[in-house]
Amino acid sequence: MNTNKIKYIKYLFIFLASTFVFTACDDNDDMLEPVISGIYSSDTGLGVNKAYPEDVVMAEGEDLQNVKTIFFDNKVEVLFNPVFNSNLAISFTVPFDEAKGSRFGNQIITFTKEDGTSFQSNFEILQPTPFIANFNPERPTVGNQVEVNGEWFYNVLDVIYQGESMEFNVVSSEQITFTIPVDLTQGGELEIITEGGSITKELDIYLGFEELLVTDFDGGGLRPNNNWVTYGDFNTFEYKEAGGISGNYAELTWAGATANGYNGSQSDAGALMMEESNPEKVVFLMDVNANGAIGTSVDVFIVDTDGVNWAFNYVIATDGWQTIEGLVADFGKNYDPSNQSNGDANPAALNQVKVSINQNAVTPNPSIVQFDNIKWQVYETVQPSKLPPTGPQNILLNSDLELGDGDNFENWGMWNGADRMFAETTEIYSGARALKVVNPAAGNSWDTQFVSDPVDTEVDKEYTASMWIKGETATVRFSTNAAAGALYGPDFTVTSDWQQVTWDFVANDASTSLVLDMGVSQGTFYVDSIELKEKI
Repeated sequence: MNTNKIKYIKYLFIFLASTFVFTACDDNDDMLEPVISGIYSSDTGLGVNKAYPEDVVMAEGEDLQNVKTIFFDNKVEVLFNPVFNSNLAISFTVPFDEAKGSRFGNQIITFTKEDGTSFQSNFEILQPTPFIANFNPERPTVGNQVEVNGEWFYNVLDVIYQGESMEFNVVSSEQITFTIPVDLTQGGELEIITEGGSITKELDIYLGFEELLVTDFDGGGLRPNNNWVTYGDFNTFEYKEAGGISGNYAELTWAGATANGYNGSQSDAGALMMEESNPEKVVFLMDVNANGAIGTSVDVFIVDTDGVNWAFNYVIATDGWQTIEGLVADFGKNYDPSNQSNGDANPAALNQVKVSINQNAVTPNPSIVQFDNIKWQVYETVQPSKLPPTGPQNILLNSDLELGDGDNFENWGMWNGADRMFAETTEIYSGARALKVVNPAAGNSWDTQFVSDPVDTEVDKEYTASMWIKGETATVRFSTNAAAGALYGPDFTVTSDWQQVTWDFVANDASTSLVLDMGVSQGTFYVDSIELKEKI
């Protein structure tokens, strides 16, 4: 309660006590008729006959003694102490009980005396500004729901998070829920707008990791001072701001010197940077820009307390700022990014970062590397490698069958037997969805056909098709669909355990669809993780 309201209530009770003393002799005066001249809130700026819920108000008038009950809308009873009332004034608190029918807006207050006499007054209950108390969870994850807890969530007009309107659900006057958009990368301001006003509060989000800033070259991070030193064949090293991604950045240049065979810049070797020791849970990130020197090869070295330099290489292929991203387990030992067979760095032992321009034959001369926002992301779970994939790649789209709605699968067609094929979410080999086939009777191979979208293939090149399958004993096969004609694989027998079946074939067309022919046998079976790769 504010100071003005406290002073108001103090003077109110002094007034009521005095009027009670000086007007007690008038209690039996039958010449007066009870009447309310006005009801005034302790918030004097609201005007007459209006107030917010829980405000203390004073009804002024004549012949107001001996009031026994007060009701809003003939539904919600007011609790008050008649001892402090007089024939000239009655003090009470504006009630609001949603369960009993309280509402905002204009309504009638009915006063009833001990002798049964009733009299009324018009009154408006104002809707308060909403209030946000907390969030559950305190830091929600993207794509998941958050509960906003507070008060006065009535007549909600909009819920805005980081400038965008959200789809929301008003659970009660004390709770609103909405889903955090999946594309967000940081928290921001939440605003709830009601007919009673609006309220804002910062809502952070959890991206599945804790972020540790090494340096932003603006005074922040684990190495906040711009005291990087240079070594080797570097040409210049400067701190700049123009054209940066966010404030200051560092710029390293190499102009072709080869006396040392290497160059670079490094932070100081200060305290340890983190407690996490699993190299598959920690990711290194750094924003870089070649300032037009496309093809510049950047080496990043992370150094442990034993002085071992672990290396990760990144070739700048496009102009403009971009992000180097490497799992600690992807760094190679002893300055060699390809040295992946001699263990991994321990993140909990790291204390220094170095940035170098690789002086190999393909790096432009001169080369410029601008870098900024060096950071770690520490995850709760093991993360996939950030290294480029090696070996032949699967060329089928949605090969894991995760994409699609209901019993449909993106990038796949059901040419025959569509009523026999369903999305399966229990019997799966990996992910969250697989294909379930239910053949009611034996028939032809083509009676049940699951067909991929066409993919580019090279004529006379050998490919390997594979899938994981399990279920009741049945016979299936691969085939292809192409303008040059279909190719057919051998029959495979389905077993009760997951097994991978493969088929090698030589492409006869530049565009090929992979077909799963599954209509021969009666029974139920499941298919997942389908691939088509060039044969090694």
